[in-house]
Amino acid sequence: MKKQWQIKNPYPEPYAEQMRGDELTLQLLFNRGIHTQEEADAFFSPAYERDTHDPFLLPDMEKAVKRFLDAMKKNERILIFSDYDADGVCGSIVFSDFFRFVGYENFFLYNPDRYKEGYGLTVHVMEAVLEQKPSLVVTVDTGIGDIEGVRTLQEKGIDVIVTDHHLPGDELPRAFAVIDHKRKDSAYPFPELCGTGTAFKFVQALFQRGDWPVKEGYEKWMLDVVAIATVADMVPLRDENRMLVHWGLEVLKKNRRPGLRILLEQQPYISLPRMQASDIAFTLGPLINSAGRIDHANTAVELLRADNEEEARWLASRLQDANAERKRMTQDVVSLIQAKYADRDMPAVIVLGEEGWFPGVLGIAASRLVEEYARPVFLFGKGEGETFKGSCRSDGSANLVELMKRAGEDLFTAYGGHAMAAGFTIAGGREKDMERALNDAYASIDKKENLFGELHIEKELSIDEVAWDIYATLSRFEPFGEGNPNPVFLFSGVLIENVRTFGNVQSHLELRCKQSSGNAVKAVFFGGGSGAEMIKRGATIDLAASIEYSSFRNTGEIRLRIVDYRAR
Repeated sequence: MKKQWQIKNPYPEPYAEQMRGDELTLQLLFNRGIHTQEEADAFFSPAYERDTHDPFLLPDMEKAVKRFLDAMKKNERILIFSDYDADGVCGSIVFSDFFRFVGYENFFLYNPDRYKEGYGLTVHVMEAVLEQKPSLVVTVDTGIGDIEGVRTLQEKGIDVIVTDHHLPGDELPRAFAVIDHKRKDSAYPFPELCGTGTAFKFVQALFQRGDWPVKEGYEKWMLDVVAIATVADMVPLRDENRMLVHWGLEVLKKNRRPGLRILLEQQPYISLPRMQASDIAFTLGPLINSAGRIDHANTAVELLRADNEEEARWLASRLQDANAERKRMTQDVVSLIQAKYADRDMPAVIVLGEEGWFPGVLGIAASRLVEEYARPVFLFGKGEGETFKGSCRSDGSANLVELMKRAGEDLFTAYGGHAMAAGFTIAGGREKDMERALNDAYASIDKKENLFGELHIEKELSIDEVAWDIYATLSRFEPFGEGNPNPVFLFSGVLIENVRTFGNVQSHLELRCKQSSGNAVKAVFFGGGSGAEMIKRGATIDLAASIEYSSFRNTGEIRLRIVDYRAR
């Protein structure tokens, strides 16, 4: 999909008079809404003690910590119940690390099977949870919507502490404690932590109230998994999250986990000394997520807990295999849909499904199709019994949950999620009604701005400026992610000296390009292989691209990563 390029307005002259920095630094600060030098200093120098908020501002934290410490004093069985995605997996590790630090052994980590047990404290997991005979259950990245599951456990005399970051419904679960910064009565000043971040706040509070011979600040060693979860769960990298990821990356570089070190050593595109948030977003996060999608989340949990190198290598290999299978399945779905619409009109809402499609990869495939076609996408595959299970993603023009509600609640046996990403289940036989119902519903609503239709560009640069000094300036703005996007620049009138495709299915492009008689630089366009016919040697085009460091096969270089292009 070709996007509308929107170049940000230059900063006004009075702005430069009150700020310190070169022109590029000031423009990027201005574009990010940073308007005082004090804000800029804090942005460039995240500080753990200054930027971490008091965990006891979270609702129910005081009573939850007291109950947890009482359970430990009495050696009660504690079960940590986490989601099966990267956020849930990393939250499990936060508690595992905590128990290891303080020497507590009477605990059990439970991550449900995505397909056999589903999301949350469902009836499908109750038997397995009860088999562990816990007297206290703590949820991570789940639980806020588990009204019945929590009630069942509490009625059986098992206290439940919910730690979650999702938006509560009209009713809170009647747990012993519910820790969620999105509660209406929350006094916590930053409502954008991920599930692992919320679990980390609980552990912070436990260290503050507990009496263990642990050096103050020792919980910082957990920040590697907090950073992985924060980036992978795509929460805004502002405020406390920016600090957590900044220092989490530093912990990652020190690499105290054998499993994580071995996994990272197997990634040719990652340079550990230069580890960035993008390495988590594009490589490490998907690897950990692939366990729950293709295999079982326990594979990732045990890898991150592993002390034995031989075991860690076996688990890392298993995770690599799961990720490769995830990529293959996703590409199969995307390719089939691209072929389907190559020479025919496309509906306002794409709705497609096949019995052979694996539900665990459909969210990723839907995201890629939304990016390409700029419209809501609903994909489904075979679920349990006679049902079909699917995922949907929005381009921002419609709230998915509201769209499914308008299409007819009787169409779905279950659905839920967020405005931009959701899941659903339909009974066999009703799948043929989905395309008409969803497109009719979409036609009847007021459309919002298409979030994927515009590409925001920081400013125009020349190819000759792509060098180590400008990369050093950009590095100060790391970590990049939601709320602090990797800067994209305009490069006008770029002459292509050479072009080649690469990758397993030749799906990527590599260019050698320059402007007039200046220096040539390398530019890569991941997923842009289909443009090889339009981008030819000798052509002159405009590029929208970010500037990055590449360490592929230990050959360090500064290059462009193309986001979009247009002919001149």
